[in-house]
Amino acid sequence: MAADYTVGFWRLYVISHSGMFFSNITPISKSGGEPFRVYFIKKTQKVPYSVGFATILAEGILAVPIFLGLLLAGMVLWIYLQSPPLWVSAAILVTILCMLIAFLPLAYALIKRKTASGGIFKVIRWISKRIGRKTSDEQIMRPIKRFFVSTRIVLQDKKKAVTISAIALLLNFISMMRIWIILFALGWNASLAAPLLAVTIPLLAGVIPFLPGGLVLVEASMTGVFLMCGIPLTIAISATLIERAISYVLSTIAGAAALSYLGIKVWKNK
Repeated sequence: MAADYTVGFWRLYVISHSGMFFSNITPISKSGGEPFRVYFIKKTQKVPYSVGFATILAEGILAVPIFLGLLLAGMVLWIYLQSPPLWVSAAILVTILCMLIAFLPLAYALIKRKTASGGIFKVIRWISKRIGRKTSDEQIMRPIKRFFVSTRIVLQDKKKAVTISAIALLLNFISMMRIWIILFALGWNASLAAPLLAVTIPLLAGVIPFLPGGLVLVEASMTGVFLMCGIPLTIAISATLIERAISYVLSTIAGAAALSYLGIKVWKNK
């Protein structure tokens, strides 16, 4: 790891799946399991919480431009194929481009500015006082400083940053291929716009706190994407159900197994 901690691939694989389980049972899809990933990294690999959160934050920052790029590519292709009104096309493209251009500078500025650490410090100190825990300012600031330092280390290591971005792109590509294969198996030869948008737009919908794992919102948005791309309703619904059976049901089962394994490991280490 760029933050000077080495964790085996198998350990990270199991911890990642346990986090996936919590993401699937909490209202915030894709991110509800991150605190649990940090917890198990701490308990099984002795990586400090501040470093664990920092590496996950850095991973997320590097993955967002990939996500927005795929969303932009999908919308451009959809606009080319569907030819919507000019104002609709312009609004969509400008919005995504603004998000893409503004995100990285804002994220890096947030991490680097002292005001960010000061704000976190005030929140933690307020919580400590409310729960009656006596914690010195130095004890609060030490992990906060370590968090920001670790995040900057990951983001400034160009080789690691490129590797993380490449992995994020590969994972999205695998998801796109899975969706295209499902549609093809159902007898529909979809354009590239369908898997591009089916990977990105439902993820945005899943961020809205609603039901565990983004249930209903993700399915509705994915079906809507397929319909928007000209796919018949029956095939759209069938493809959505098959995709969610793979990405949600199977991942929840695998995550539960990983969680059981990690729970036993943590219990033994006590």
